[in-house]
Amino acid sequence: MSSCSIVRCGRPLLAHEHRRRVCDRCANRVRGWLRELDLQRILLRVMLVPGSSGPATGSVHGGRAHSPMPARGDVLNFLGPGASSTLADPYGDARGDQDAGATIDATLHAWARATAEHIHPPDRPWLRPGRTWSAWLTAYLPWALSAPWIGDLHDELDDLVQQARGLTRTEPRRRPKDAPCPSCQAFGLVEEDWQPYIECTVCEALLTPDEYARHAQDVMPRLYRTALLIAARTEKQRRKEQAEST
Repeated sequence: MSSCSIVRCGRPLLAHEHRRRVCDRCANRVRGWLRELDLQRILLRVMLVPGSSGPATGSVHGGRAHSPMPARGDVLNFLGPGASSTLADPYGDARGDQDAGATIDATLHAWARATAEHIHPPDRPWLRPGRTWSAWLTAYLPWALSAPWIGDLHDELDDLVQQARGLTRTEPRRRPKDAPCPSCQAFGLVEEDWQPYIECTVCEALLTPDEYARHAQDVMPRLYRTALLIAARTEKQRRKEQAEST
């Protein structure tokens, strides 16, 4: 039985996963990172906009008392053209040029080229107006998940996301869900920012938001009724014991 090619995972691949090289959980993580990078890009661009207004003190006409902060060089470098890729050869050493400094679009464009060549060499990817390379890779992710370099794509996306979070000072929140997992019945379902699936931390099952909503609508009323019956019985027993003691 083959296993997930992500080094930190290595889970055995299930029957429906054998057409690709990674498990559902790692594929979901890659998809979530691509979505997050589009959202992080918005925050990073906002950080480059000089303040349109400032404190009125120190100016006769109520204008800015000091010059606006200059654009942050680290954000400009991360969003700028930069090196074409940290991946010189998608089938060779993927980490050899890591210290050269990667940018979001340059890195994602390089992976889009590798994906296009994996699908039908020597194709080259192109973007529709208003789209991003993150969206392109998401659309063609089923093919990328079967490529021999998917582990390197996973690691580079992880690096990009960590860099973006460090610049924008954002961390995804994890929120527990009320309903139990439909697979293992444990109360381990969590929802994480920017991730498209709700995940069970016990059995690692994945649910879409719609699947969870239907599941919760089915099981939660019964759980509420059970909880009310238990609470009423507990209170009745408490009053009985209190009456017997007096």
